[in-house]
Amino acid sequence: MREGMHEEALYFWAIGDMHYRAMPAWHEVHTQRLQVMFADLRALWQEEGEPAFCAVPGDLVETCAPANYELARACLTRELGDIPFYPGVGNHEFHDPDGEDPAIMLETFHHFWQRPPRYSWQVGGVTGIMLDYPDPHMLQDPAYIYVSRETLAFLDETLMASRGKPAAIFFHAPLRNTVLDRDPHVGRDYNSMQNFFSPENSQAVRDILARHDRACLFLSGHTHTGWEAPGLVKSEQLGQNTVTFVNLMSPWYTGNQGAVRIDKELQTVTYIPDEPDVVVSFAFQIRGEEALIRVREHRSRRWLKEWRVSIR
Repeated sequence: MREGMHEEALYFWAIGDMHYRAMPAWHEVHTQRLQVMFADLRALWQEEGEPAFCAVPGDLVETCAPANYELARACLTRELGDIPFYPGVGNHEFHDPDGEDPAIMLETFHHFWQRPPRYSWQVGGVTGIMLDYPDPHMLQDPAYIYVSRETLAFLDETLMASRGKPAAIFFHAPLRNTVLDRDPHVGRDYNSMQNFFSPENSQAVRDILARHDRACLFLSGHTHTGWEAPGLVKSEQLGQNTVTFVNLMSPWYTGNQGAVRIDKELQTVTYIPDEPDVVVSFAFQIRGEEALIRVREHRSRRWLKEWRVSIR
């Protein structure tokens, strides 16, 4: 156990967009990066103890083809073993370049993960809430995303039912005006001030969080934000709550240039690194009225930074 931890602390891990894809050349490059992460996590968990769960709020697959789900499930089952795993729906769970039927995309998600699109769980006195990203086929304009009325109601009702307990909320996209671009003059990152990369009705989510005590963490991915972007971890006072928004980055790639260049004729994949090129994920400990957030860089096997935030 890490110094300062004790058994009452809930310890869990959250990982950003993973983008498993069964294309052999993609999988070869992808595996090189993610195996670095999982090797470091296994060594770290032997030292600190296994987390209560791991969660990924969407984009576990590059496209919604069943072969990609099969690969993601096999790899994560092997790497996580008996650690409970909570997956979420992101925009790539609806990505269908090979002509998949939009009507069965969420059925595919449920089939492989045995989870509905939105759900909650209880562990160690904390409520976990996984919200679903909107189906772009159901939006008037897929470039402008909205958290659905049903999802807003689910968040409100779940927080009401778990009143008094700390809540960690997972949603694929960050809320508006949280994580920002490292260099807005150049445009290095997708960010929460852009349409498509944050919900147009972010204020509606904030209003719900403000009405319920102990809604303390809001964890997202989607932007593939680079290291040290402003607002990567950002706390806001909403009603009587201090809510901390965390963008989980992505161990696959960061920045807005895309991870790879694909030569379809040669069936090769060339990786395009960001600067700095990091392979990261986030650890969380919730205890009493405080949460400890740490970001781990897995190639160097070191902690990059930590934040202690109020969950009152």
